[in-house]
Amino acid sequence: MKILVHPYFVAVVIPVILLVCGAFARKLVRGTAWEKRDFYLGVEFTLAALSSALVNLFDLAKAMQQSSPPAVLSSQVAATAGFACVTFLILLWVLSTHQDWEKSDRNGQFLRLGILANIAGSGLLCAFVLIVKGV
Repeated sequence: MKILVHPYFVAVVIPVILLVCGAFARKLVRGTAWEKRDFYLGVEFTLAALSSALVNLFDLAKAMQQSSPPAVLSSQVAATAGFACVTFLILLWVLSTHQDWEKSDRNGQFLRLGILANIAGSGLLCAFVLIVKGV
């Protein structure tokens, strides 16, 4: 059971499991057969990374109020805020990519939405867990 607490398992495998769960959720809610767009979850992953960063930011602010030497925490706040800004910019890119490609049946849709956007979102979630949060 040590694998369940390994930082790389938490950072990599859990987002992949969430991707599959998200695809099942989209299919079940829609109630029809599988579609490619069920797996286009880059927006959701990016929003999850952004919400994790914002929650962490508030947790750090609370810890800074309770701690007497806040020097270490202030650098963590700065890193988390920077991560949130980068994540927001990537969210805008993922959203614009979805806007351009979701309704299109052109070649490259799966590459851009199913692979690149998902990697961007899940990569941000992994980066948050491994780098910012430091699990």
